[in-house]
Amino acid sequence: MAELTFNSPIRRDKWPRWMIKLHEYLKKIYEIPVEEVEPDDYDRLKRIIFEKIVALGNDKLIMEDTNILIYTVKGENGFGVVVERNSKKVITYYLE
Repeated sequence: MAELTFNSPIRRDKWPRWMIKLHEYLKKIYEIPVEEVEPDDYDRLKRIIFEKIVALGNDKLIMEDTNILIYTVKGENGFGVVVERNSKKVITYYLE
């Protein structure tokens, strides 16, 4: 069983409001651990993050001139979904 974990170079007390909202949303969705993680689970996670970021942009929590990039990476312990803001990695989510 895999749980949603994360890694961020930004201290949690310094997170912008949109990151807090995104993280709270993902914690609710992944409250129950994933039975067996497959590549489709990372695609689903990317879609969920994308849709929430679009919603946060509509709520004006993310500035209009902000560039957000969401992509999957393969690391030592499996895959991760990275969220970059203005070409800086802000958070990586894992299912482990």
